[in-house]
Amino acid sequence: MRGVGFRRALAQRVSVAWVNNSTDRLNQHTIRQLAVRSQELWRVSVVLDRRIDPSSELKVEVTNRPVREVLDSLSRPVGGGISEVGNAVYIGPAGDARVLRTLVQLREMELDREIRGPGRDARVAQLRKELTIRFEDLVEPREVLGQISRKWKVEIDSLDAIPHDLWAGAEFPGVTATEALSLVLIQYGMTFRWNGAGTGIRIVAPRRPVSLSARYRAKGGRVQAAWALVRKELAGVAMEPAGPGEVGVRGTWEDLQVAKSLIERGRRPAGSSSPQRFPPLARRRFTLKVARGRVSDIMKQLEQTGVRFVYDAKAVKAAGVRFDRTVALDVQKVTAEKFFDRLFTPLGLKFSVDGVTVRLSVKR
Repeated sequence: MRGVGFRRALAQRVSVAWVNNSTDRLNQHTIRQLAVRSQELWRVSVVLDRRIDPSSELKVEVTNRPVREVLDSLSRPVGGGISEVGNAVYIGPAGDARVLRTLVQLREMELDREIRGPGRDARVAQLRKELTIRFEDLVEPREVLGQISRKWKVEIDSLDAIPHDLWAGAEFPGVTATEALSLVLIQYGMTFRWNGAGTGIRIVAPRRPVSLSARYRAKGGRVQAAWALVRKELAGVAMEPAGPGEVGVRGTWEDLQVAKSLIERGRRPAGSSSPQRFPPLARRRFTLKVARGRVSDIMKQLEQTGVRFVYDAKAVKAAGVRFDRTVALDVQKVTAEKFFDRLFTPLGLKFSVDGVTVRLSVKR
């Protein structure tokens, strides 16, 4: 699925209930199996990062939600996130998923800014031609890079930065050279730099923080109002100096798409809903009285208030921890630390709280 079809596929609303009720491991839902299933059901190519344990078992229950949100729900239990690159959805570590599209845009900007010489326009057009990269199970990443090299005639320097590895099969449909290279290199926390002719790249570590800068003209010249709206809607965007009637912003590629619409039109772009804001857990107080409640049900209720649970599902299962275990709780206006201690300590779990995220790990 490509282009408009790809975007429509991600926007279609679906209901799924993928729950592990079987003791047969071949019939259990792992993130790898669910990624493949998503491709079969909705024709959306999913690229699973090598650092995400493919055997992580998941439970996904959603009703009438966009496919994009379903895929995001697959990534969150393993501490991941998603990014749309070309005509594929990348699932990888949250930090890299957040900046992947920004890295792609930075490399595209380099093509426009730095490539010089005879035939420049033809070369840039060739690199931006959309092609498909496809590979089978047990392929080495250097072979994937070799396929990219041949398709776009790009010489790849510093291949020793990519260690020996074996990957599961995947497909990057309708990607440019920049997108294909980025989908491979991000899985090692790397990016690249173009040479002056656009005929080769050098693999490098990205400069941190990864961000883009832009200036947009405020609707009706109301700079202060636009400034205040961006600060209210996009906490992760930094404000920068700009010219008369403009608002300067710095953030990820995705953030800037929203910022542009907020500044120029006074509202979020179509299809981008304003995120619900939840106070950090350190500022909340918890009251709950239940004589016999499943931990998993309590966690679901908390997720409705913005709480995000991150844990290694495989390690938790190996330790014999079961979230369907019943507990008794009777607390009134207690802190998050006390509440989660009462909830998770009987299961043999440790926890740490960061904002609205609760990270769980097995006690040793």
